[in-house]
Amino acid sequence: MSWLALYMKELRQTKTRFLINIVFLIILGILFFVLTERYNAFFITLTVPLILVHFVYMLVAMFDSLRLEWKQNTAVFWLNIPKSGWQLITAKFSAAMTQLFISLSLTFMILYILLQRTILHFPDTQVPLFILEQFQSFWWILFSGLFIASLQTGIVATFIYLMAKSIRKWGWLLGIGIVFGSSWIWMKFQETAVYRAITEWGVVLNEEAFMNSFFVHFDGNEAMMDVDVTTDAILYAGTAVVDILVVAGVLFICGWLIDKKVEA
Repeated sequence: MSWLALYMKELRQTKTRFLINIVFLIILGILFFVLTERYNAFFITLTVPLILVHFVYMLVAMFDSLRLEWKQNTAVFWLNIPKSGWQLITAKFSAAMTQLFISLSLTFMILYILLQRTILHFPDTQVPLFILEQFQSFWWILFSGLFIASLQTGIVATFIYLMAKSIRKWGWLLGIGIVFGSSWIWMKFQETAVYRAITEWGVVLNEEAFMNSFFVHFDGNEAMMDVDVTTDAILYAGTAVVDILVVAGVLFICGWLIDKKVEA
């Protein structure tokens, strides 16, 4: 069985759950549209939790996918597929990641349509127009940030679950401890010159560009225009690349656990 076949198998197994998720999003999108059109434009704020819930999308998806392997007694078959643990776990992770991308994309489309439709329903259109323009300019940053953050929650859930299946009695607790300990070490590492050296490349957004997106909405307000603005970078592509590499590294560890430690 090839990796692609494993990936497609994971998509088929989670198809029902994913379709329910998509239908639910569409229904909510229609509901929010009706609420903003007929009642109050401020109902658009209900889309905020709809977007933020994707932060834990991968956590829930990976935990549920692994749990079902043991609950449905298919873990023995899954673990004995003649493929490496790395291939087994990346197939699961990639399937969930694909579904996350589609779900998050649909949610952003719903928000964009609602923002366009609700502008004229506000007494003062300046603020909603400003929000729409900011969304058009920076949606991809929010999208990428949420996507990577969700991958991180997913890999945490994967590692803890596999630790629980590697050391039966206290594995889950040890896994949580390792996650917290590693997170603390990583936070300390982020304060070092070494971390800055490997992440501060590929400027995605600088302070000048970000502040200019605000200044354009303050016509004639000289006080605002006199604010000192630097060209210092506030967002780097390097940070995202390193975060993704860390996720890949933990996936490699999870693959090793499947090969050497995990028991059905």
